[in-house]
Amino acid sequence: MVVKEPATAKAGQIALAKDASADQAVAVVFARCLKQWTANEAVALSGLNPEGVHEMRVALRRMRVALSDFKEIIPVGQVHWLKRESKWLISSLSAARDWDVFLFELLTPVEASRAGDVGLAELRLAAEAERQTGYVVVRGAIRSTRYSALSARLTRWLSGKSWRKAGHGRQKALDESAEKLAGRLLTKRHKAVLKLGRDFNKFSPEERHQLRIALKKLRYTAEFFRSLYRKKRETAYFHALAQLQDSLGRMNDIAVADHLLERLSAVRKDRRASDHLQTAIGLVSGWHAHSAITSETEAESNWREFCGCDAFW
Repeated sequence: MVVKEPATAKAGQIALAKDASADQAVAVVFARCLKQWTANEAVALSGLNPEGVHEMRVALRRMRVALSDFKEIIPVGQVHWLKRESKWLISSLSAARDWDVFLFELLTPVEASRAGDVGLAELRLAAEAERQTGYVVVRGAIRSTRYSALSARLTRWLSGKSWRKAGHGRQKALDESAEKLAGRLLTKRHKAVLKLGRDFNKFSPEERHQLRIALKKLRYTAEFFRSLYRKKRETAYFHALAQLQDSLGRMNDIAVADHLLERLSAVRKDRRASDHLQTAIGLVSGWHAHSAITSETEAESNWREFCGCDAFW
């Protein structure tokens, strides 16, 4: 009997009515984040498809951006526990995700160019062992009482619309139109990105990382409110934003892989790793150092394209 692999679930487009209030937007956005997160639990537990952990992390990061976007509506105490618990869960998923990216995206092209390489075969085995260790942490987190408590509390928070129970001081923020709130948020995040990227071609890896995070927050916020705007106006903006994120994301994946390989190399040296393995680690690092240069050139071009886009809100 063939066991069917559980399917992953992406965020999907959020549909807000043109006249939706900020209060209604909170309910829709957080419900979608929770749905995406919990829909990927089974895939993450199986460890068969790297997209499971990835989509869970995306859902949790989107939720954290939403907490920031709706901070005028959601009481501080409610924001605090959601931020704390979501940060814990994201951290629990991180090692597995890092090794997934390394094995499925970074090591594979090097192997394809050097079929039968003994050192690369050893490296895959060593990396897979690290990946499995990461998935032990993932399964422990998802099966924990802390996880169950977080999921249950968030479900109650949504069904009870607890953010409304904050007193009359927030009523104005609750009643504000979602479109008006979106315009303010998107303008703020767009300006923050442009300010961070002023010296783009001189950026250090850390500065690129900070810009990548700001772009991710901008994209998530834009996706929350995208349905409020005409498709013709937002298509070019989202395309430029996605292209820029992709090029910066590749450079970040390579930087993370370098740290993973450094740590793996140090651990394996203590265990008297073979010369083949150490050579393979150097080979993979060198391979992607070259591709990082190409990604950097692409990123500079994508940055110029993004800066030339008109705001759609």
